Amino acid sequence: MSRTLFVLRYRGGEPEPLDMQLVREVLEPYVVTAGADLADGVLIRTADGFEVDVDVNEVCVSVSRYPAGQFFDVLATLVDRLGATVLSSDRPVVIRSERDRAELSEDIREGAVVVATTAPALEGHFTGS
Repeated sequence: MSRTLFVLRYRGGEPEPLDMQLVREVLEPYVVTAGADLADGVLIRTADGFEVDVDVNEVCVSVSRYPAGQFFDVLATLVDRLGATVLSSDRPVVIRSERDRAELSEDIREGAVVVATTAPALEGHFTGS
């Protein structure tokens, strides 16, 4: 089963456009290959040697088949700097604080959980470890 994470920034119940310059700044140190506008896909490599395909569009950064380890440092930085929420294909929605809950759409608001935007906390939540 493939695991997928979606990084979005919600306002008023709807995803809003991401700051693409900020997305680029966070991902840039890890980029192996990327199109000029990031929309053609991005391949990143973390210092522990794992490579991850990242899909980027104006409202979402998504990752499938993510590894444990330093990938979660990148995810934590991205979520923190964007002020984002993380949706998963197999875990509850992650918000950074209770203040973020009101911004979510009604269908995901109730089940959302607050998880610290640190690599260990996010890794524990998404990998179950």
